[in-house]
Amino acid sequence: FGPSAFQKKFVFRGLGSCADRMPTPVPLESRIETAMQPFDDFQDLQACDTVGGIFVAVLCVLSLAVCLFGYRIYKFAFVVFAFLVGFGIEAAVGSAWLASSPGPDGVTEKVIILVCSILWGTLFLVLAQRYRETIEQLLGFVFGICLGLVFTIAVLYILQKPLDKALGSQYQGWENFAGITLGVPIALLAGYVCRNWIMLLVMAVTALVGAAAAWRWGRALIGCTQKEDSSILDNHFVNLAIFIGLALVGLGVQFAFRPKKSPSKSAPPSSAHEEEEAERVEPQGP
Repeated sequence: FGPSAFQKKFVFRGLGSCADRMPTPVPLESRIETAMQPFDDFQDLQACDTVGGIFVAVLCVLSLAVCLFGYRIYKFAFVVFAFLVGFGIEAAVGSAWLASSPGPDGVTEKVIILVCSILWGTLFLVLAQRYRETIEQLLGFVFGICLGLVFTIAVLYILQKPLDKALGSQYQGWENFAGITLGVPIALLAGYVCRNWIMLLVMAVTALVGAAAAWRWGRALIGCTQKEDSSILDNHFVNLAIFIGLALVGLGVQFAFRPKKSPSKSAPPSSAHEEEEAERVEPQGP
């Protein structure tokens, strides 16, 4: 009374279809290949001719400058960016005015808008320089919130499938509840912790972005001299190691040559004031 041939065939076919649907583990090489895909998206870049080579070389040098001196560039570009923000806001308002103006040429209006845009940009520049510390704390807080949200999403993404299997369909949709319940306090806590870390955050971001861009353009230049054997450039482990090495070097250089805080200028007057107070308190002889 054993199972019939039809039953055996049906069972084995069902097992085979289930095995086909089971997800296969992704090897480390494939994951690194996926992570390094941006480096391979521009393989057809023509950097071996004169114009293309100069252009790519300039981009490589600029990327290295961002990697090695990103925080100093940020310090200089902070007030320039503030000026551009104020200028852009007023220029946008002026553009809306010109769009609704019935005048044919509007030369006078354009001059007025240009002058007002320069004044707005100067105002934003002065305010940014005056309240720079407060603005940087706000930027650090916002950046920390983004880091907290990314961390929460990554943890939920990793734990979603195991917990779905463990909890079953009874707790379906738990990830939405957990994401809001845990994500908001984690993001606020990360923002509070990172509010005074703007220097380290800028260094880390510029080192990573600069290293990725520098090695990307550097590969385009090296590929012109190694057309016959490009196996080293195609090795994703080598690319990842060089990228991490460049980022660490850039972060170390930025931290070693970070701007030093100037000593407080109020110390000499206070010490002189203390000396005057001591002379007044000192008893006078007969």
